Amino acid sequence: MSLHNELVELAAEMEVPEGFRADAKGEVIVVSPQRSEHWRIISDIDFRIRLNAPSLRTTSDVKIPGTGERAKAPDVGIFHRNAELHASKALAFVEVVADSSRETDYVDKTSIYATGGVPVYLIVDPDRELWTLHTTPTENRYRNTTTNPINVPIEIAGVSVELNN
Repeated sequence: MSLHNELVELAAEMEVPEGFRADAKGEVIVVSPQRSEHWRIISDIDFRIRLNAPSLRTTSDVKIPGTGERAKAPDVGIFHRNAELHASKALAFVEVVADSSRETDYVDKTSIYATGGVPVYLIVDPDRELWTLHTTPTENRYRNTTTNPINVPIEIAGVSVELNN
C-alpha cells in the first residue's frame, strides 16, 4: 500500500472535533473546518431524501463497513430504511469536495466505493460548480460517469435534488 493510501486510511480513522474533517493531501493529513457551503449541501441532500423518500434513511459522516481496510464515512450515505449499514447495501454515497479532500474524493473514494459495490457515487464540487455522478460499479471503477453544472438538478435514490439553491 502506498504512503498516500495509508494516510487516506489513517485520516478516515481519526477522531476530529465536530465541524472539522481530516483528509490525506499528498503525504500529509490535513485537519480543517468544514465550510458552511459544504455543510449546506450535505444537509440539503439529507433533508430532500428524508422528506421525499420515507422508506429510505441517510447517514452523515458515519463509518460504513465495506469501504476499505479502515471504513470510510461518506458525507451522505443513502440506504433502505431497514438495510444493513454496509457499502454493498447502500443505494448511494455522496461526497462534497473540499480543497483538502479533492484527490481523495475524486480518485481514492471512486475506486474504494466501486470496489465496495456502491451503485451510485455522487461527487459535488462547489468550487468548480460541478457535480459528477458515477454509476454501474465494476471491480474497482465505475462504468458510467456524468458531469454537469451544479445548477442542474440531479436525481439520487429516486429523489430530485437541487444543489445550488
